[in-house]
Amino acid sequence: MRLFALAVAVLGATPAFAQVELPQRRAGQWEITMTTGEGSAATEFKTTACTDAGAERAMMAMGTGMMGQMCQRNDIRRDGQGYLMESDCQMGPMRVVSTTRITGDFQSAYQMRIEGQVTGTPGAAQQKTVTIQSARFVSATCTGGLVPGDMLLPGGQKMNVLNMPGLGGAGAPAGGANRRQP
Repeated sequence: MRLFALAVAVLGATPAFAQVELPQRRAGQWEITMTTGEGSAATEFKTTACTDAGAERAMMAMGTGMMGQMCQRNDIRRDGQGYLMESDCQMGPMRVVSTTRITGDFQSAYQMRIEGQVTGTPGAAQQKTVTIQSARFVSATCTGGLVPGDMLLPGGQKMNVLNMPGLGGAGAPAGGANRRQP
């Protein structure tokens, strides 16, 4: 389940991966807190993301492509002041049926609440999952050596989504020619 939560974190870092045009996040550094599970079973971790308009477009394209390949249903619509997304996705042997509520202005903060049912996990029957992602804008300037597209993951691992396969930098090393500089 932690891998699923991390996948949600990576995709969810830019919550614009469906048919309806969601607002782009403000360029700069964002702190994203992920909470998986509820009550005493909840686990929390933080990621830091550095973004600009190009990185947002690339993450949107990546998310749209992944959702298109894995999901037979991925509907999103306005819901009051926010958005509601309903998905039915197959990730290898796992099937995830989820509802995501997205709120916020994407300039200072946003929140995603993802409730899902997971089937097909080894040794487990259907599992209910709850993941809450709360993001807040930190600064227009990225710190700690982060450049647009970078995500600092739990444990200090850094990845740049612009170096991911299908985004023009398939497997380029960190600091490679296709990494964007501020």
